[in-house]
Amino acid sequence: MYKLLIVDDEDVEREGMADFIQWEKYGISLAGTAWNGVEGYEEIQNQMPDIVITDIKMPVMNGIELIRKTREDFPDIVFIVLSGYGEYEYTSRAMELGVRHYILKPCDEAKIVEVIGKVTEELKVREEKRGRYADPGQAAGPESQGADVPQCAVEPGRYP
Repeated sequence: MYKLLIVDDEDVEREGMADFIQWEKYGISLAGTAWNGVEGYEEIQNQMPDIVITDIKMPVMNGIELIRKTREDFPDIVFIVLSGYGEYEYTSRAMELGVRHYILKPCDEAKIVEVIGKVTEELKVREEKRGRYADPGQAAGPESQGADVPQCAVEPGRYP
């Protein structure tokens, strides 16, 4: 099960996502919520979530600063950005930090679940790749990197 943290200064959005979505049904464990980036970063350090859903505009520390600070210490955490209409400058800065998933506010459960599904699939693929690299019995050639390389077997005694 993947751990999720929700960071949003709007109580209705934050608590609505936390309370009304049945996260376990989607393979997600809700690690907690935070109302700004500073509190969110503290929760990240304490809970070590796999996924963080964060608002962009928040008091004290905004979502961009939270992403930047987190990337320095925890580069594997996947961020989903909540963005309101007209926040393109913030959204483009999030893209520069490697964020690939966005949800436009106001959001509904269907959209959140759709994006969570994409993120969990990405995390599974990442884990599979890491598992391949971590296997000490596996060759370090292109086949260990997921390339479609045909295998060639030599039968004993067939060639001198």
